[in-house]
Amino acid sequence: MNFDKKFDRYDENAHIQKIVAKNLINLVPDKWYDTIFEIGAGTGILTKNIITNLKYKNLLINDKYFESKKYIEDLISVNFIEGDIENLDINKSDLIISSSVFQWIEDKDELFKKISKSSDTLIFSIYIKDNLIEISDHFGVSLKYLDMKELKTLLTPYFKKISGYEEKFTLKFDTPMDSLKHLKNTGVTGIGQTNIKKIKSYSSKKLTYKVGYFICEK
Repeated sequence: MNFDKKFDRYDENAHIQKIVAKNLINLVPDKWYDTIFEIGAGTGILTKNIITNLKYKNLLINDKYFESKKYIEDLISVNFIEGDIENLDINKSDLIISSSVFQWIEDKDELFKKISKSSDTLIFSIYIKDNLIEISDHFGVSLKYLDMKELKTLLTPYFKKISGYEEKFTLKFDTPMDSLKHLKNTGVTGIGQTNIKKIKSYSSKKLTYKVGYFICEK
């Protein structure tokens, strides 16, 4: 699976991502934050929720793709940091937050370690095991999604207090092709390199999303 820069079509198709971002914001303690650092802003779905719902002085926004900047540069008190978070230093922050991003991280252990050196609090959502199972069952490809227990094991060396929960969403479509178009327009092609016969034989009219939410404190 791979992520394509579908920013121009992302917002209108990112139905689950918008719900997840709102759910994530509801997990953030209601207090003053001097600095908040968001990892993987994309088109600013979580960013706008942060601005609307949280109290802060500085908001640092990161994304791997420079194109993301045009979606958030006019927002209030936002500083954009371009680059792959796995290769960047992370500013000292009261809160590090991320939604629907960490499933793409190659070395999650190293990222969690780096985050723990920059903040006492990490709150994030991530797609977990059995996410988009219809795609993996038919095409035989998938990201290496972890389950909640595996993620907690990775987080435990760096955070003393870890809590969270998982949630399942099912999207239904008129045709199987509509479901594949939905994935394409949200950037997750899901099928990699495959032949047209495999695409035409895809028969599911639904997609299952499985999401994990985590609140981590040192």
